[in-house]
Amino acid sequence: MSETSKRAVLTIAVAATVALALFRPMDQLGSQYIDSAFKRALVGFAIARGLNGVISVAQGTEIAIQPAGVGINFTPGQILDPVNDLVERFSWLMLLASSSLGVQKILLAMSGWVGLSILLALAGGFFLLTQWTRISAGGIVNRLATQLFLCVLLLRFLMPLVALGNEWFYQQFLAEQYQQSSEQLENVREKIGAINDEVMQDNHVEESSGALIDKARQLYHSAVKQVDFKRRLEDYKAAVQDIAENAINLIVVFSMQTVVLPLLFLWVAAALVRRWLR
Repeated sequence: MSETSKRAVLTIAVAATVALALFRPMDQLGSQYIDSAFKRALVGFAIARGLNGVISVAQGTEIAIQPAGVGINFTPGQILDPVNDLVERFSWLMLLASSSLGVQKILLAMSGWVGLSILLALAGGFFLLTQWTRISAGGIVNRLATQLFLCVLLLRFLMPLVALGNEWFYQQFLAEQYQQSSEQLENVREKIGAINDEVMQDNHVEESSGALIDKARQLYHSAVKQVDFKRRLEDYKAAVQDIAENAINLIVVFSMQTVVLPLLFLWVAAALVRRWLR
């Protein structure tokens, strides 16, 4: 390819980047993707607070049974203690993830500022001028024009690229994990809430009918409660495992989207800037 052809291709590429900056199609897509991630983080926060609520109720609910005529009170919800702190930290992480995505949206709006796009157009024009006027490639002016254009280009498109890359990574590797874990945690919340309702209903029946039911029916009711107590213990134990596994899965999803990937993009950008400024 001749030098003239290379310069023509370079001119088309610069013109295309300036057009992208001025018409902002990447900004619009990036904004939509960040909004979607923000909504997912809010859903995760709502799930965490809902879990925290039903766990607190479970921990404060007692079951009274009378094996061999001896009254004993149990609090089966205490089995959920190991995951209570995890759920609390999970809710805080979802709040932080929402804040991080909000900051990303602000940075995206800043990168789409019209003044920066105009600066990119001017830097691109200066860069092309040094190419077409045959200024020496090793000259200071040529080097300055190249560095200026590349740095402004990076500032203008870094955040849209972060948003697009983040969404691509989410759709390819994290979407299924997020969907499944969110549904599982919502189901666990409903199950724990149903168990809490059963326990409170049994306690209400016990208190309101004590003077009306004879001794035989009380013993029968006590035996049934012992069976239900064992079943509820198993349900709570299953809930502990489900909450821990799926909460950690969501923590991984949002850590990748709000910490790991943005930092990776920033590291790559910093490495490029250092290389260009040498």
